[in-house]
Amino acid sequence: MDNKAERQTQIQYRETNFANLEDHPLRMRDGIYIAVVSGTATLNTGAETYHLVPQMELSFISGSLGQCSDRSDDFKVRLFTYTPELLAKTTLQIDHIYFEYNETHPTYIHTPDPRSQRTWNEMMLWMDVAKMLFGNDNYPKFREQQEENFLQSFWMWVFDTIQERIDTKNNFTGTQLIAHRFISMVKNSAATHHRVDYYAQQLNISQRYLNRIVWRHTRGRTPKQVIDAQLVAEIKELLIDSTLSATQIAERLNFPDQSYLSRFFRRHTGLSPAQYRSRRSLHWKY
Repeated sequence: MDNKAERQTQIQYRETNFANLEDHPLRMRDGIYIAVVSGTATLNTGAETYHLVPQMELSFISGSLGQCSDRSDDFKVRLFTYTPELLAKTTLQIDHIYFEYNETHPTYIHTPDPRSQRTWNEMMLWMDVAKMLFGNDNYPKFREQQEENFLQSFWMWVFDTIQERIDTKNNFTGTQLIAHRFISMVKNSAATHHRVDYYAQQLNISQRYLNRIVWRHTRGRTPKQVIDAQLVAEIKELLIDSTLSATQIAERLNFPDQSYLSRFFRRHTGLSPAQYRSRRSLHWKY
């Protein structure tokens, strides 16, 4: 018979203002679904920046880095996280095309029209259910089945509202889709692939064409700038672990050596890794 004390929760519910993401980026290793209840803030994932506003939904299926800034005093979100294992187990019957849609459309802002307001109210009901079932670390007898049923039903509901989301915005162009695929690849691969030509090859386009597309759809950033921004966020996240040396971080992120990493980090932040770690350690909460 299983020892309940050793069983791990697969879904967790929280209400937060993301204060814990203010001083340094944190790795969101699980999937996460966020609903902004009030206030505004900026969420930076390295490769992308999101401006959070009320009645906005934000979803990262595979997890991501996150650092929050410019939070208003009334900023508040409701969210739940779920493990990749649970997602794989509960979504086998859902067509993968819906999850590809989520990857390219990770945000949605509800509009004032009645249909959109109805689905926002329904989203709050889903969060209420998540709070009731998963708002603590208790592991009741049927928790595992509750987690499976909830996540599968939630995603079916989300994908049933896709038509509304498509109707309230322009469809993506081919170049927008390429730009989003590039950014998604950078999030997953920047730690091992730093060169633009790698991503151009994976997308089966020329570097020049990739430069033009990314510049157009990221408000004037080049592919190299997107990659470097992700790498800076990755370095900051690893610097949280004081047991990791600069040499070890360089190895993990595929830099030639720690000197190269230090020069790269200083060029983008104005600080050496040691200086950044020393300054931020005063504010880190463990």
